[in-house]
Amino acid sequence: MFAKINHLAITTDYYAVNAKFYQALFGMSTSNTPRPARAVPVGDGQIGLNNIPRRDGRRSGLDHFGLEVESIDQALERMRKFDSSLTWVKRPSVRPNAAYSAHDPDMIIFDLAERNSGKALDVFAENKGGDLPKRYINHIVLRVRNPERSAEFYSKVFELDLLNDRSGDSYHLSDGRVRMVLMQWTMDNFIGHDPMPPALDHFGFKVESVEAIKNEMIELIGYNPQMVTKPLGIGAEGEARLSLFKQCPIGEFHLTDLEGVYIDVTEQ
Repeated sequence: MFAKINHLAITTDYYAVNAKFYQALFGMSTSNTPRPARAVPVGDGQIGLNNIPRRDGRRSGLDHFGLEVESIDQALERMRKFDSSLTWVKRPSVRPNAAYSAHDPDMIIFDLAERNSGKALDVFAENKGGDLPKRYINHIVLRVRNPERSAEFYSKVFELDLLNDRSGDSYHLSDGRVRMVLMQWTMDNFIGHDPMPPALDHFGFKVESVEAIKNEMIELIGYNPQMVTKPLGIGAEGEARLSLFKQCPIGEFHLTDLEGVYIDVTEQ
């Protein structure tokens, strides 16, 4: 594949303990070369999940995703041809896992790294693929204004495979392992609760047993009260938010991490 999804980033004041949550519940691994002052990345062997400290002026939560491409120059040229209004910036050298940051037609931010550049560090260098673990990230979901146009963007620019199994107004693409679901954004999504702009909405794991996840969440709280996640579906606004979250056609069980980032899991 020309491109593959290689990381997700979460901004949080509790980046270290949030990383421990993903290790404890989903079996993700830390790096052999940690950078604890900058971030605590964990990985499933193919995808890095970067827990980064929230800096001044930044919001907490699910921040962005990253793509590893065969050629950054080719990817940027394709973006320019697709829409001349699309822009990008070069990242500081202290972020070797992302050479550029760019945006899609809905201003959703993603990073770009070049495959075999030799600049990758920590879990991004250690993610070598191979056999999948029993729990791994298998989909990300973007809320976009025009799913058809976004599907055209990601398929033409990054050669993600456009899949036939659409659900409603959503489009599904794949990099060969991780599915990208493009769901319709509309202001009507937010009747009864606070509006949010088009964004990276949530991500999800393939697990061997949903019941095992439910049981282990209870055990985790018993071991460590810091592992309490955010409650879902409480009150009228909570019910409205959860109903919107459940529109994802993949997730079977819905939860959050310690920061409140939406996660769903499936056995399928």
